[in-house]
Amino acid sequence: MIVNRRLENNQKFFKWLTIAVFGVIVVRLVTLQLLDTSKYRTEAALNQFRFFPVLAPRGDIVDSKDTILASNKIVDAISIVPQQITGSAIDNLATLVHDTYPDIDAPYIQKLLDDAQQSGQPDQSVVIKQDVSMDVVERLEEHRQELPGVQIGKSLVREYPEGTVASHLLGYIGDISSDELAQHQDENYQLGDLIGKSGLESQYESYLRGRDGFQEEEVDVSGRPVPHANLITVPPVQGDKLVLTIDNNLQETMDTSMDSTLKMLRGEGYDAVAGAAVALDVKTGAVLAMTSRPNFDPNALVPPVDDATVRKYIDPPAGSASPMINRAISSLYAPGSTFKAITGMAALASGNIDLNTTVDCTGRYWFPPYPSCWEVDGVTNFFKAMARSCDVYFMDAGRRAGADLIAKVAHEFGLDQPTGIDLPGEVTGILSSPDQQKTQQDLYWRKWYQGQETALNNKYTALLASATTAQQKSDLLAQQKSAQLSLDEDYRIKYNFYVNWQPFETFNMAIGQGANAFTPIEMANYVQQLANNGQRMRPYLVQEIDDSSGKVVAKFGPQMVHSASVDTAGTMDFNQVMATVRQAMAGATDPMGTSGLLFLNYPVKVAAKTGSAETGGAQDLVNGLFIEYAPANDPTIAFAGVIETAHHGSDSIGYVGLSVLNQYFGLGNLNTPFGGQQVTGGAAKYSTPAPLEFPHGYFDF
Repeated sequence: MIVNRRLENNQKFFKWLTIAVFGVIVVRLVTLQLLDTSKYRTEAALNQFRFFPVLAPRGDIVDSKDTILASNKIVDAISIVPQQITGSAIDNLATLVHDTYPDIDAPYIQKLLDDAQQSGQPDQSVVIKQDVSMDVVERLEEHRQELPGVQIGKSLVREYPEGTVASHLLGYIGDISSDELAQHQDENYQLGDLIGKSGLESQYESYLRGRDGFQEEEVDVSGRPVPHANLITVPPVQGDKLVLTIDNNLQETMDTSMDSTLKMLRGEGYDAVAGAAVALDVKTGAVLAMTSRPNFDPNALVPPVDDATVRKYIDPPAGSASPMINRAISSLYAPGSTFKAITGMAALASGNIDLNTTVDCTGRYWFPPYPSCWEVDGVTNFFKAMARSCDVYFMDAGRRAGADLIAKVAHEFGLDQPTGIDLPGEVTGILSSPDQQKTQQDLYWRKWYQGQETALNNKYTALLASATTAQQKSDLLAQQKSAQLSLDEDYRIKYNFYVNWQPFETFNMAIGQGANAFTPIEMANYVQQLANNGQRMRPYLVQEIDDSSGKVVAKFGPQMVHSASVDTAGTMDFNQVMATVRQAMAGATDPMGTSGLLFLNYPVKVAAKTGSAETGGAQDLVNGLFIEYAPANDPTIAFAGVIETAHHGSDSIGYVGLSVLNQYFGLGNLNTPFGGQQVTGGAAKYSTPAPLEFPHGYFDF
């Protein structure tokens, strides 16, 4: 018998190898079964079931007539399961969607995945794109085999059906930041959650947010879901609904008329790109409409946000007007001649002018530095001065009243106080006065003097130390004394000019120039208060909050915050002073008034005041301002607005004020310089009220 030794040796080798491997397996099984049973049983249980959050829909935001301004919609979405995705799948996905969504490329997708990994939630799907078109969905379905880890499913996203309308008022949502997470550390937020970033979305976040649910899910070792009965599900609870005070039709009118006016002004060569306006209910303070330009589309900021949108909205080019600033509450503007109603009340309250007081306007004031008027008005009384906006008259009225009393009246009308509107980001106006200026400037100039004196002494101490002769030292001491005298004189001049109130500052203050600056919402609140016989109401946007079942959670209504009161020295009490100023403002819309063309043959009597405030720029640019209320004899709506670097108030922002009143009273496009149809749903045609009675000799000179 022939024996194949090589074959025999191979058989022995595999025999012993099999025994060895089997031995290792037996030892390992014994270890798993007897020693590590509890450990792996626990790990298996934890790995087998996972809990995934089910995000709560945010609450709706509706206008006063239940028009939806912010809601949620179900859309097709592309997401990625991080544990299952491959590099080739990322490249394939980018290729398939790039022609429709150019900003989605492989680096963009990888960045989203990296951000999710850093957020501490690597198990959750990462949304790549929401609200995907059906064409893209079908294309991805056709190439599903090339896209392991890519999911195409339904998603609930925030939607703003009206687009850019009321965008600053509504605000927008975004991914919570680490800073925001720290601020809300006790409110069950985590990285990856959405949160209101601005506007009402931020102000009422705790109501709108809702309560997330969760879904238990069984998965296999690859993280794929496994069908299983009796899994735990806790449904989410939708956030509460905000019912606003605004009328969407009026809001749309304000927005579109602002856009039309800005476009018209740019066509005339002005830089006009920015502005803001507010309309309030005179009796309640409810916000009827609010706009700010430039604006933004909150739909574009619903995550995930592409780089182009970030560059356009969040990080615009240097020097351009930011679209994210709500200029209605966060920007300050010199009031221009719209401040003359304040000056007029102060002058009448002082008793130093009355309705018989006249001023002869020759086109220039007779006190240094002899500031000019915008026209020659001749002999002018209080009513003509308000109607024609005579600077000379109001500079003299301001001189007679005094800066302190003007500041007192402005304070009574809230121009140095936040209005308390229920929006984040409101800033407080700047109201200058002799006492305030001294308080602010005194310390600055004292420190300036101390710094200059210290530098001078150090200089001559060093020079004297290096002097070698008595004559050199004597000369240096003389120079030091002379320099000290010069410094003292320079300080005296600067201190007197910048710290002590100057007469010309009263002249500037009286006509709305100088250091004073207010927000459009403060201006609107001041007009509302004047029209409401001195009662200032807190502006508010939300009138009711309802839960998802329709139950009222909270209600908000009129709140009077102050009633104007100023001691008077003349024959009028302050109520009569305010009534006189209201009468004078009604004259501004008469044919010879500065708003006469705007309201020519207008069926509703309007009280108004135009303004043009110098911006201090090199090109003598002005901001156009406009305030109004109507009807003049029983006001229900007040308006204030501004357009930056544009034109005089009457032929810039005045057009927006006119359009708002047209919509409010159901008057179509009466007297507006641009075409278009009135937004449907306005009030019924307004019946002409009884004409106002004006004093005899109103304009007789």
